[in-house]
Amino acid sequence: MPHKSPKVRYHEVSAAEDGQRIDNLLLGQLKGVPRSDVYRLLSSGQVRRNGGRVKPSTRVERGDQVRIPPVRTAERPSGPPPDRLTNQVRESIIDVDGDFIVLDKPEGVAVHGGSGVPFGVIECLRHTHGEDYDLVHRLDRDTSGVLVCARRGEPLRRARQALNGEKTEKLYQVLVHGRWKGGPRTVEEALDVHARSGGERTVRPDADGKLSVTHFDALDRRRTISLLEARLGTGRTHQIRVHAASQGHPVVGDLRYGDAGRDQALAPGRLCLHAWRLRLVHPQAGRLLEVSASVPDRFMELLAAGE
Repeated sequence: MPHKSPKVRYHEVSAAEDGQRIDNLLLGQLKGVPRSDVYRLLSSGQVRRNGGRVKPSTRVERGDQVRIPPVRTAERPSGPPPDRLTNQVRESIIDVDGDFIVLDKPEGVAVHGGSGVPFGVIECLRHTHGEDYDLVHRLDRDTSGVLVCARRGEPLRRARQALNGEKTEKLYQVLVHGRWKGGPRTVEEALDVHARSGGERTVRPDADGKLSVTHFDALDRRRTISLLEARLGTGRTHQIRVHAASQGHPVVGDLRYGDAGRDQALAPGRLCLHAWRLRLVHPQAGRLLEVSASVPDRFMELLAAGE
């Protein structure tokens, strides 16, 4: 049964949370609260950082005081995650390196529970590998590919710092509609997160938003479809999807920013966006680390059909 939080509470940002987006911080603090409700709280001004209003993209710093208003929460599900999901997550593990776990997250699996999804990747890892693991970063539920988790405390803090380091490179492979013309292309556009009616978040160009940079290059192009590499210059919400659509090449299977008519003809069955490769300085060893996850077979099948 749902219940109400008794009163406003204040959360002091820890060292491990330093640099995290405030929307992601809230999603972690408000377990069981639908994502749409979290963004509604942010847009209404009820969430404050050190007394001031915030945007979903605001980043918090260690020692910040975050005001969290009373919200309706759902009771957390009792018992462990279902075996089918636990096995799916276990089989997606690419590497276990000391305090770090790297996975090839399956498409359609949430990184954490909430918004009507009782369990996600992190709940399964805590069940199989221990309660002290947390997400270093996030992927959207419909995005597949490289996902890094770490033990809480110093390993998690170092991993998040490394992910924001100068030598970090995040590469995606993405199927888009249409034949990509020309060579490499850099898209620079300010984006901001907005809440639609019902609290659903969407991203759109906004002069008051954050500068967002994506570097695209064609890996393969056919008459009606192209396979691109997308390298992130920044890491904004839905950045690749919005930038690809702005170039007239929406991501195949994108129900929010895409082309429903062309998707219906292709029947992709999924969002064709895959976190392909991640390069960063190892948080403990100090050496350059590269991890990759193979592109799903479905991408190649759709590409072959795009002749």
